[in-house]
Amino acid sequence: MAKRRFVVHLGLPHTGAGGLAAVLAAHAGPLAEAGVRVPARSADEARRAALELRRLHGTYGLKRKEVEGTLALLCKRARKEGAKTHDAVVVSDDLLAGATREQVALLLDSLAGFEVHLVATLADPARQLVAAWSEAVRAGSDLELRRYARRVLDPARRLDEAGAFWADQDVEQVLERWSSELRRPDRVHVVVPQPGEDPVLATWRCVARVVGADPGALPVDTHASAVTLDPAGLSGPAGATGAAGALGSSLGSSLGSLEVLRGVNASVDGRADGRIRRQLVDAHLAPTSDALPPAPADLHEELLDLGERWRKALADGGYDVVGDTTPLLPSPAPVRAVVEPTTEERLATTTDALGDLLVELARTREHVEDLLKRNAKLERKRASLRTRLAAALVEG
Repeated sequence: MAKRRFVVHLGLPHTGAGGLAAVLAAHAGPLAEAGVRVPARSADEARRAALELRRLHGTYGLKRKEVEGTLALLCKRARKEGAKTHDAVVVSDDLLAGATREQVALLLDSLAGFEVHLVATLADPARQLVAAWSEAVRAGSDLELRRYARRVLDPARRLDEAGAFWADQDVEQVLERWSSELRRPDRVHVVVPQPGEDPVLATWRCVARVVGADPGALPVDTHASAVTLDPAGLSGPAGATGAAGALGSSLGSSLGSLEVLRGVNASVDGRADGRIRRQLVDAHLAPTSDALPPAPADLHEELLDLGERWRKALADGGYDVVGDTTPLLPSPAPVRAVVEPTTEERLATTTDALGDLLVELARTREHVEDLLKRNAKLERKRASLRTRLAAALVEG
């Protein structure tokens, strides 16, 4: 009998397909009826498995015990659920793209007995660079875009920003690491969403084709499919953002939020817990949206060359490429310079965020006061019980 197929969607981050994990979990029931099993019960669980594999739990503010065993649990469910009906299995998390060769081998070893296929979603390098910068700002960086870009594009890749970016975004290396361990480049399926095409839907159509399922088994509004993690706040430096990982509801408000946040990051200077800080940023200062500022115009030729190299790697790698690869070539930056947010716009953003944070602080203090009252009541009750117990022992 043929092996069951196991599809791993490994990202890449910021391509717009990061919301697939949440969509899969939300529609696990209908997918099971269509012969596709989703072992991760939520995007959060898929993320924890990826964090465990890549040993990034500390970076994301988690203890080892909070992620330990998650990957094994997903593999156990994959083997058990749908085994009798020979169902296919799908797991998605865009942190998997940056796995090292050893981590890839470990994951593939844990999937022994399955016919493993990989799906990677790509976008042009200019978009990836700007999205990664906006995510870095959300995670605490105070670098402006041009300076961040220069650090990332430094050929020596000596700085932290370059290491973090290229681990996830070097298309040639990411695909080579995974395909060499899989030893079947024809089972590496690369999705290049076309202009105007929803990346989550494009990726799902590829996954459905690989597992032999009806793409209509996933009827969902993917514009609301961005990965939303649990209250523990697992978003972090590498991020798992949805459609673009950018900020604000329009280009102007995006830049305003980013500029305010960069200033806040410089002021905070590491004094706040990273996980709590990120929760507050996401909730009150810089909500995600599809708006992204363009890459600096003077970087266009360099990014265009990079896009050409990516296209050549796809053509020469023996991969199953879905879609025309022309969209991997960045469009020229707009001739008209992006209008920087005015002082009034920044002030409005800051005022709104400050108001939200004051409300959050008030609620937190009310909660703390309630907990203190409950704790005092329990202490009085415990003291009373001790007194009664001591009296009973004396009488006895």
